Amino acid sequence: MKTIAFLRKVLALMIVSVAGFVISCTDENVGLQEETALITEDVIADYYFEDSDDMAGVVMLADEGTDSGGRIAGGDRPIVSNDHRFKCPGVEIYIMIDELSTSDIPRGKIVIDFGDGCIDGAGNERKGKIIITFYGRRFMPGSKMVITFEDYSINGIKLMGVRTLTNVSGSQANAPKFRVELEDGKAVWPDGTEETREHCFIREWVRFTTNSSLEAISIDQCDDRDFAAEGVNRRGYAYQVLILEPIIYKRGCPIAVKGVKQYITRGKVITIDYGDGTCDRTVTITVDGNTRSVDVKRGN
Repeated sequence: MKTIAFLRKVLALMIVSVAGFVISCTDENVGLQEETALITEDVIADYYFEDSDDMAGVVMLADEGTDSGGRIAGGDRPIVSNDHRFKCPGVEIYIMIDELSTSDIPRGKIVIDFGDGCIDGAGNERKGKIIITFYGRRFMPGSKMVITFEDYSINGIKLMGVRTLTNVSGSQANAPKFRVELEDGKAVWPDGTEETREHCFIREWVRFTTNSSLEAISIDQCDDRDFAAEGVNRRGYAYQVLILEPIIYKRGCPIAVKGVKQYITRGKVITIDYGDGTCDRTVTITVDGNTRSVDVKRGN
């Protein structure tokens, strides 16, 4: 009888230990799931805002008016671009040259209108309008672009805010370099939840005139800011972002392909590594010494 009683006690202790192990594992998994979701959302928002900047640069190059003052014809005129993101029926791109525009200081507005929806070759669906107001000859030091959105969304995520891109290149011979400041930024998901964001980046465009597929964008944080980005995420938590190694985007890739940054929220530091340059949807996150790979989807 004593042996049986002893065995029962041992069994009870084993059950409690196993239960405790299951609970601790479950708690850890829940935490990792939340952190994975936070990073996925941050990576998506970053890419979607960067995508709008890239499209603005593409259409700026597509019309002589952004460099010469555009006194070719009165009124609005269409812009033709071979970029795959614009190859949908119903998409309209047009330029309006300001009446004060000159060859020395061209100024005007470009509208990219995706209408009720345009699905590009990579499966991304864009709707609404991106509006680019420009001042100064394209890519000349001191020139400026201001990007705003009118009911614009990509894959169901609506973007808001004012993005000001100021050319801070040393000369026109250098690779175009812009200071990118986002004010009142917001990404709104289809379920109505939203992430607010303000940021300051230095964006360098590496151009290849003979092969656009080789073009890359390098993103670093502004020297005069404590953080590259900050705001409030979808769960209502304040966050800050630091860039440890420049974030590299390649045209045609779904997210950034290289670089390291930190996402800080509620006292926890999450490190995000975009990889070795491979064009994929994978990032590696590290939290409290634990590392895992995350496959970043288009949206939630």
